[in-house]
Parts: sequence; C-alpha cells; structure tokens
Amino acid sequence: LELLPTLEEESYDRIVAPRPKEGSLDGDLGTGDAGMSFLLAMLPLLKSKGEVHWYDFAADHELPNCDRTRKTLESACQSLGLEMEIIHVARVGSIAKRQWRVCVDFRIVAKPA
Repeated sequence: LELLPTLEEESYDRIVAPRPKEGSLDGDLGTGDAGMSFLLAMLPLLKSKGEVHWYDFAADHELPNCDRTRKTLESACQSLGLEMEIIHVARVGSIAKRQWRVCVDFRIVAKPA
C-alpha cells in the first residue's frame, strides 16, 4: 500500500492483483476489509478500458458467481466513481477442502471526467 501512491495514475492497461491476506483481520473471517483498501489505492493506476485480474478465495457454495467478491469490486469502483463490468469468473485452483482460488476479470468501462 505504501508503494501504490508513488506510481503514476492512469498508467496501466492491465493489473494482475491477488487480494492481500490480512492476518488476523482477514476478510475471509469477516473482520477485515477484503482487500478494499488495496483496491482503492490500485484502481486509480488503471487507464480507462483497463483490465484487472483479481485473485481471491471462495468457498464452494460461492461458486460460480462469487457474489461476495463481485460486490467488493463493484463497491470499490463505485466509491471512486468508476464504471466497471465483470468479464469472467474462473475457479483457478483448490487451496483446501471446499475452498478455491478464483480469478475475477473486470474492466473499467468509464472514469469520471
């Protein structure tokens, strides 16, 4: 988080980003921000029409839509005045019994003027 503000805004076409694990404040436990602070620092770096490959974790009952992750991404974009669209959601690997690593690909459709 300390490095992101030093980078030039709107300078990236694509960002590959794993949701940070937050130790005792892990979003999976319901006590963290689920990567929201990271998203709010990262999204201004993305150009309009830029894409993000956001890696997260999901329980098997959240698949295939990953609504919790989608809501976090949509909320971060809305708070910055960004319009976004989900391109694809994929299960990319098992991390434990009934727990999955997922990738949600989304695109910034419009930025505020």
